Amino acid sequence: MKVAVVIVNYNDVEDTVKYVNTISKYNVINRVVVVDNLSTTSGAFETLKKLEDEKVYVIQSDKNGGYDYGNNIGVKYLESKGEEYDYIVVSNPDISVTEEAINSCLEKIEKDDKIAVIAPRMFNKDDKPIRRSAWKMRTFWLDVVHSTRVLELLFYKVLRNGEYKENDYKNEILEVEAISGAFFIIRYKVLKEIDYLDEEVFLFYEEDILAKKLSEKGYKTISLNSEKFIHFESQTIGKTFNYYKKMRQLFISKMYYHKKYNKINLIQTVVFHILNLCRKIELLIEIPARKILGK
Repeated sequence: MKVAVVIVNYNDVEDTVKYVNTISKYNVINRVVVVDNLSTTSGAFETLKKLEDEKVYVIQSDKNGGYDYGNNIGVKYLESKGEEYDYIVVSNPDISVTEEAINSCLEKIEKDDKIAVIAPRMFNKDDKPIRRSAWKMRTFWLDVVHSTRVLELLFYKVLRNGEYKENDYKNEILEVEAISGAFFIIRYKVLKEIDYLDEEVFLFYEEDILAKKLSEKGYKTISLNSEKFIHFESQTIGKTFNYYKKMRQLFISKMYYHKKYNKINLIQTVVFHILNLCRKIELLIEIPARKILGK
């Protein structure tokens, strides 16, 4: 059983260096590939290159094409080296995971060929479980409700129905639809079978798209709740995108996902555009309020 880890870095050198220095020492990991997604911080790539050794590759993408783009660069770099692996670990650099947790996931996935993706449950920096460690694939109506703060408040129960309940996580093995992209293990052959990750989205909706691809092939995604990883959630995205840019990118990814994978019609498309305008109006109030409250 051969396992490679792909870590995409963008202006997060400190977390990446710390994480690579830890995970590269795990016996279960055969290869680590760090992909610098054309960071803008001075000296970032040069600092990362110092991590290279007999187990660690450090490469740089030709552009910042997004999370899926960066991960595909890493996987295809391994292929260019003629290296074959049974499993690929896709991981953010701002996490902490034990070797025991990785081994437990591999033991479970090895027992069932229909499991394509597996991950420990995600916890936050305060060691508390994160509610959206996994969720149900986003439907048109679920994303309608999720489009504005007003609709979220009015139809909060609809939103929660799109998530798994705490009782669900009491099961050691929980079959889920979508799982956090912060850390997961995927079968290498399945990743190639679904034509890798979808590079058309720069950010957001990557997990739902992967879930769609896997479900169409009849594969399972598993949350292994007896194990965990910590997601420290660095502020890279927040520093890169202001509220309006973030909302714009979210909307672009939302429309791509629903048009390609949910096959929404013209009326549904118009509904999303109207709700997007409503959300922009909400932000005219929300952003000043956040600044006043210091959030």
